[in-house]
Amino acid sequence: MRVSVPLLLLVLFALGFTPFALGRRPDSDFSQKLREIASATRQHTSSDAWYRPESAHVDTLQQIQRRAFESYEEKRQDDSLTFEEVAVEETDVVRFQQIPDEDTSSGSLDGHQPIPIDGYIQSNTGGRVCVTGRDSRHVVVPCQAEKLGPRFLPPETSIIETKSMPLLYNLVPEISNGHVATTVQSNTIYMNGLYNGANVSSHRARIPSTAAVIAIVDVPGQSVDSTFRLDFGRGVFSEVYVGDGFNVEVRRYAHRDLTRLLVTEVVVNRTTSTLPISLFFYVNSGGSSSDIDFVEKKPGLWTGKTKTAEYPNIAGTTAVTVAYTVVPPVLTFAPSTQGTVAFFTSVSHDQGEALNYLAEGQKRLKEGTLFSSHIALWESLWEQGRLDLMGNVSMAISTNAALYYLYSALPLKPDVTWPFVGMSPGGLAHGGAGKDYNGHVFWDQDTWMFPPLALLHADFGRQIAGTRLRTHGTAKLYAKMSDLKGARYPWESAFTGLNTSPSVGTTTYELHVTSDTSWMMRQYLQLTNDTQFLARDGGYQVIADIADFWVSRSTFNSTKNMFEILGVMGPDEHHSQVNNSAFTNAGAVLSMRTAQLAARLIGQTPDPQWEKVASNMFMNYSEKYDYHPEFDNYTRGTDVKQADTVLLGFPLHWNMKESTRKNDLTYYATVTPSGPAMTWGIFAINWLRLGRNDLAEKTFYQGTWNIQEPFKVWAEDADGGGAYNFHTGMGGYLQSLLFGYVGVDLNDDHLDLNPQLPPSLTAVAVRGLDYMGSSLDIVYDDRVMNITLTKAGVPLQLSLTKDKKVVDLDFGSPVSADCQPAQIMPRHS
Repeated sequence: MRVSVPLLLLVLFALGFTPFALGRRPDSDFSQKLREIASATRQHTSSDAWYRPESAHVDTLQQIQRRAFESYEEKRQDDSLTFEEVAVEETDVVRFQQIPDEDTSSGSLDGHQPIPIDGYIQSNTGGRVCVTGRDSRHVVVPCQAEKLGPRFLPPETSIIETKSMPLLYNLVPEISNGHVATTVQSNTIYMNGLYNGANVSSHRARIPSTAAVIAIVDVPGQSVDSTFRLDFGRGVFSEVYVGDGFNVEVRRYAHRDLTRLLVTEVVVNRTTSTLPISLFFYVNSGGSSSDIDFVEKKPGLWTGKTKTAEYPNIAGTTAVTVAYTVVPPVLTFAPSTQGTVAFFTSVSHDQGEALNYLAEGQKRLKEGTLFSSHIALWESLWEQGRLDLMGNVSMAISTNAALYYLYSALPLKPDVTWPFVGMSPGGLAHGGAGKDYNGHVFWDQDTWMFPPLALLHADFGRQIAGTRLRTHGTAKLYAKMSDLKGARYPWESAFTGLNTSPSVGTTTYELHVTSDTSWMMRQYLQLTNDTQFLARDGGYQVIADIADFWVSRSTFNSTKNMFEILGVMGPDEHHSQVNNSAFTNAGAVLSMRTAQLAARLIGQTPDPQWEKVASNMFMNYSEKYDYHPEFDNYTRGTDVKQADTVLLGFPLHWNMKESTRKNDLTYYATVTPSGPAMTWGIFAINWLRLGRNDLAEKTFYQGTWNIQEPFKVWAEDADGGGAYNFHTGMGGYLQSLLFGYVGVDLNDDHLDLNPQLPPSLTAVAVRGLDYMGSSLDIVYDDRVMNITLTKAGVPLQLSLTKDKKVVDLDFGSPVSADCQPAQIMPRHS
């Protein structure tokens, strides 16, 4: 059993409930004594160390538990104690019974009052029942069973099962929908855009969890087998308890449609069992939030504001409401009764909205559509865009896991009442004070996560681009504050879009995030040709302002007769205040080229300064070694932190000789001893494009060393350290598949393909590659490729390089050919 099981029993004992005698009411002295023991226990479980028990911690808990059981056994044998019968009315209502004259406040758990309850559930109609509520009254209503269709993704590549939960917090999976998120069973909830702390101390504001409902199943005389399951295909984490003739599933999910909701459903199913099934509950809420002042806090509803605004002149503190279902300590399903107990947590900046979403969730529960409506959107998401790998189940699971975590971090559509702030390296479920980059937005979103997401779901690409549109105004302000022109995006940002990086070095010198933003928008245009994004939505002005920023940040060197960019930091953060960083200078040039392209697309006149600076930008190059030194006066043999100069080849497509690209890769591979996960994906892609599949395979596998079992979460570093569930690394891994082995390459007027099988695979299927408003399936093995237009947008054609022929792509008509390089492009009129 999990560590949480005895802890839950202990808390239940403190409330006067036992699995042996439901309805028994202990005397006040005994009840108070157990509450004191439970309080001591909670001191060990109120922090984020819930999954990290040290040996001394465990010993202490064992001692506490033993004392509790011994004390309970003494009282259990006291014949003076009596039982009380609890009547169940014909209207199927769970009756809550307050023990008179007892102080329950000492047992409160951050707003959860431990009100003793005798909850006995019986269906007087013989059908399934559903239990839900928001305050201290839980109503049992007849409800429809959920009708779930066949699975879309095969279970062998979309479900992970294990018999025990990880003890380390960083190995626990997350549930998220882009608005609200939590790691499973943790004491913390985070909401998109909810930050606390002034300027560089800004971090995700911690909401004490009301969703971490820990359940124990007890059936008289029966043992229960438990399994823990993460289902990527349906976006749900389940704990499944199986006994003789029954099963209980505790499923947790962030609702895909009702985006304010975190849902915990306890589903009781019977086959032959007629025994009562008792459910004991405990909520792992942890301590009070140090980030939010809840001015109103009553059972079922908390309202308040964050304590400190990020930049009060830009935006004040943020309101937040948590509307939730109060969790009873115990509920018992009468013999032959089966049904669902649902616990909702609704989080919003607006109280009315939070309450409305809660009410809608309860309505769908009764109608039998709560879970199925969530599943339907997840399965639609997979149907529209995914990567199927055949021949290696482990690789297929890891790939689906990476897509699941990235998909979870984004809302499905723009939110009309609350903006999507952006993607953080650790996703939405991480980023508290001083942890996982504080939940900030970095270049990680634009450079690493955007490309695979936009390729499979163009709408996701638009949402990510929208996060930079949203903060365009503050980016202009930040440039002005820096005595520069145009728009400067900070290395780290949060709600306001101004700088939130606690590092002076990255704040001052790591400027390439601004050109990364422009390059992300360039890729979006290459995929979509969305000129409305440029003209109507403000994309062109962002791109133009970034170009103006680099013009103003460049310095003309009269001796070289060229422009330079001085005093910067590239992706290699081990070297700061360098001059002429290769990656930074190349990014600046491409930002100006992108502005020229965007201007032409919407009939604007490009600023001539863009051409002047871009055409005369200095670029470090060594004729002796035929490679790009990382910056001025770089000493060969000096280690670098991560992929930096090698990014010139891919993704930047910098114009260079093939020998130079090879030498860049060969040299920097020798001085990059470690580095975060995404580094190796870049090496793999670039080696593949040079035909060195042997070296590509080596670095491709190296990029998977950061995957942590059992739930395929990613660590920033291969040793398990760094940020938790590192979404950036997932993006790099997916790029190594899509832009590496599938051979996708984006250009201004066409898309390249060069399909090759990843190691150990027999076939690959890219389902729903989005291009120019169309979607395509690309399926291939080691001999043949089939390309099918599955959604028609701009008319497309396929040019086959080896066969030297051009074929129109018509809806639903596969084009089959030998595997070979090819180009997809709009049809020529």
